[in-house]
Amino acid sequence: MKQIFFLAFSLAFFLSSCKPPVGGPVEGTFWKLTYMNGAIPEGVEVNAVFDNGKVTGKGVCNRYFADYEIDGGKLKIGPVGATKMMCPDEATLEGQYFGILSKALTFSVRGETLSVQCEGAKLRFVKGEDGDASQSGS
Repeated sequence: MKQIFFLAFSLAFFLSSCKPPVGGPVEGTFWKLTYMNGAIPEGVEVNAVFDNGKVTGKGVCNRYFADYEIDGGKLKIGPVGATKMMCPDEATLEGQYFGILSKALTFSVRGETLSVQCEGAKLRFVKGEDGDASQSGS
């Protein structure tokens, strides 16, 4: 009887740790950043596209890229590489975004919204228009 209970408990634990992401896939969609521990200033566009283990997009003024791994609802993003264009007006915001993105822990998709929980921060994106995908740099 103890063995059956142990096997049932082990199976339940294993299945709960392998949950798929909440709400749907993150990959293959053009995402626009709308929140980074607060509202994004008007006129600033930051985006991301997750595809085949690479996240690419545009920061405030530089294009960026990083490797990522998804395991259920867990998200791990490697160090962010970026172009080095001058970005005087919002350089701090871009640097913060790159730093936060590389500390991703989990994600969920609900409707048109992608939420990413990072170490010490939250990011929120919305699905972009179909024509926006050509602007992502990928």
